[in-house]
Amino acid sequence: MGELLVSKEGIEYLIMYGSQVFNLDLVITGIIILMILSYVMYLFINNLEKVLIRNKTN
Repeated sequence: MGELLVSKEGIEYLIMYGSQVFNLDLVITGIIILMILSYVMYLFINNLEKVLIRNKTN
């Protein structure tokens, strides 16, 4: 949360800037990008965990 409030660049900055200038499209786009990145990272970690657990049991 602190990074979101004091950021000077990046997606968090775009979300905060968009909310300050009442640009809802910019805010929603930033949130959607964060959701997609979070989901992709979750899938990667989930698959990595499955591979590591399978290798450990063999």
